[in-house]
Amino acid sequence: MKTQLRILTVAVALCVGLFTASAADKDGHNHKVTPKGGRLLEKTEPHAEFVVEKDRSVTINFYNEEMKPVAATDQIVTVIADAKDGKAKLEFEKKGDTLVSKTKLPEGDGYNVVVQFKSKPDAKVQNLRFTLDMHTCGECKRAEYACVCDH
Repeated sequence: MKTQLRILTVAVALCVGLFTASAADKDGHNHKVTPKGGRLLEKTEPHAEFVVEKDRSVTINFYNEEMKPVAATDQIVTVIADAKDGKAKLEFEKKGDTLVSKTKLPEGDGYNVVVQFKSKPDAKVQNLRFTLDMHTCGECKRAEYACVCDH
């Protein structure tokens, strides 16, 4: 009986831990602070930071594990924005140490964005998805797409 109770306790604890982790990830609010105020795409190597500029162009900056800047090299990034008026595809070019979009994001916000990332030309494409919400968070004062609060 005690063994069954222990197993049940461990199972409940694991379920709560998994629910909490997936809920935080689903909100998009469980990531590190970035130097330029963007969203860190942690599953990339090196880590990529997605930043929406004031003119709605997108800049991709790269960082190592210690969050020190790393120059863009062979990375290939494409962004697909699924806005109300249809899908828009943004391609990037290297400018200095970063990648900058050749075109701008569609107007508005609240639409889905897919960042297609390749660390080098022959690497497998990683698809990273999130909702582009440009409203400012009241707590961390960052755009919601890059919010780092625990709400």
